[in-house]
Amino acid sequence: MMNFAHVGRRGRWLTSAAVVGAFALAAGPALAQTAPSENMTINLMRLLVKQGVITQDAADQLTAQAARETAEARAVGTGAAPIATSPAPGVTRIPYVPEIVKKQIRDEVRQEVLAQARSENWAQPNQIPEWTQRISISGDFRVRDQFELFSDTNIGPSAALPGEGLINFAALNANGPTDINFNTNPAGLPFLNTRKDRFNQFSLRARLAVTANISDSITAKLRLASGQNNGPVSTTQTLGGGLSKKSIWLDQAYVELRPLPSVGAAVGRMPNPFFTTDLLFDTDLNFDGAVARGRSGLLSEHGVTLTGVAGAFLLDYQDNNFPGNNPDKSGVRTKWMFAGQAYADWETQAFKWRTGAAFYQFENARGRLSEPCFLYLGASDCSTDFSRPAFMQKGNTLFLIRNIVPDPATPLGGQYALPQYAGLTFDYRILNLTTEFDLKLAGDKHLVLTGDYARNMAYHSADACRYGQAGLPVNNVVTALGSDDTNICLARAPGEPAPRLDSGRNAFMLRALYGDRDPNQFGQWSLAGGYKRLDADSMIDAFTDSDFHLGGTNAEGYFLTATVGVLKGGNIQARWFSAKEVSGPPLSIDVGQIDLNVKF
Repeated sequence: MMNFAHVGRRGRWLTSAAVVGAFALAAGPALAQTAPSENMTINLMRLLVKQGVITQDAADQLTAQAARETAEARAVGTGAAPIATSPAPGVTRIPYVPEIVKKQIRDEVRQEVLAQARSENWAQPNQIPEWTQRISISGDFRVRDQFELFSDTNIGPSAALPGEGLINFAALNANGPTDINFNTNPAGLPFLNTRKDRFNQFSLRARLAVTANISDSITAKLRLASGQNNGPVSTTQTLGGGLSKKSIWLDQAYVELRPLPSVGAAVGRMPNPFFTTDLLFDTDLNFDGAVARGRSGLLSEHGVTLTGVAGAFLLDYQDNNFPGNNPDKSGVRTKWMFAGQAYADWETQAFKWRTGAAFYQFENARGRLSEPCFLYLGASDCSTDFSRPAFMQKGNTLFLIRNIVPDPATPLGGQYALPQYAGLTFDYRILNLTTEFDLKLAGDKHLVLTGDYARNMAYHSADACRYGQAGLPVNNVVTALGSDDTNICLARAPGEPAPRLDSGRNAFMLRALYGDRDPNQFGQWSLAGGYKRLDADSMIDAFTDSDFHLGGTNAEGYFLTATVGVLKGGNIQARWFSAKEVSGPPLSIDVGQIDLNVKF
């Protein structure tokens, strides 16, 4: 039996009309009687009139129409002309209802009632908690085969220089402090792979997100993700490892507030809230902090809107117990990124165009030379150890931040350990200009053109010598021909060959895409390609794309992408990156990737 308590106003009308249409044909003019009738249909119609579902006029018209249609149906069956007659008092006629009419009534009622039942959960009322209707789950999987190809002409060991190579400063810091004195550290320094190819490196990425719509103004989101380690720029997990289980990390956790449709804020660990490309920030990078956003219809009648975004993001805290073996603790320093952006959207039926300007200011990110550090007296820390980067890739200009005092008891010319950390030589305040033009073409295809430019406004080459001989750059230095002198801060006579700092402050990218923007259905596809260049100190290398040149800055080259939808919710993507160094020792790296992507 139908439960009318669950039917909305529209549902009640349709249901009532269907019932009336089925039974009023049998009632005839008997509805006009005012005394209670033994006919259930007449009583039902009177009840519907009384409750205001239908009017008395509508009920009378429906009854009269049913009588006419019944007479016509009989005439068709007998070949006689229809005659409008009224039943004798107390007589109820059972009219002929065409099968097609009955079927149409049943189908309409069934569809309406089923839709209402699904939306209001009639099947199991009160069995599913109301809060579950405000929870949604989404996620994605990616399985990848990756190839890394290194040029034979890259810097590396040779017969003439068996120890030549590129120091892996990220590992030096992560495993440090590392003794840089080969005489006291026989194991030597960590070096980057520069010549040995790597094939068929299988990996996966798995992410699972839970979104809770707490109210119309509050949303909370939690996402878990795979990952080889806790580095910020990749959630890729290499397979193998003796079939060991894989790690799961907290990738996102934030609350979003929307007091007004055009105003919002978020706090926690959130996805990149800015309009950017992967020139400066890897697509897997999430931000820890708070952000506010506002939107205004600048020229809304022409499809133009203006959006402003501002945020403060925590990069690293100094340990409150630093230095650990000294009762005199240092003051607290915190590393921040403060950012603001404004961008305009212009949308028409033919295209979408977004253009924005942003500024990213990094506070306390630059390395500092320590006070004289007396490790020979038993100290385990130096005063500025915290100024080293918490995470690095490669490319930025670095110097050794520990000012280690030699043991006076060491014989003249004797060797002593030099456990060191590396810190950033320069400050980073990035001006970023980004534009994207999306032209809508026939067949739901798009032509998307993207341009991105960044400039480190805080870069000044003279800062490399701000600590004099105690803070010399240890990379990105080009020596004079035939010399191994790397001291760029030493005063020299005019015309004397001297090394120079080989760095820069600019970065840019150009990219074009043709096809479907997000191919995830069979037959959908897209092709994309572009060119990218990042000078060594155009951006903090820790946060850049981890695939192009295998991460970092001081790289330039092209990239190609082809994506084909295979099934609903899935696609296969092939990517190729070909990059080399902008300056310094030769380092050419080609990276190929074949991905199977699935989203739900």
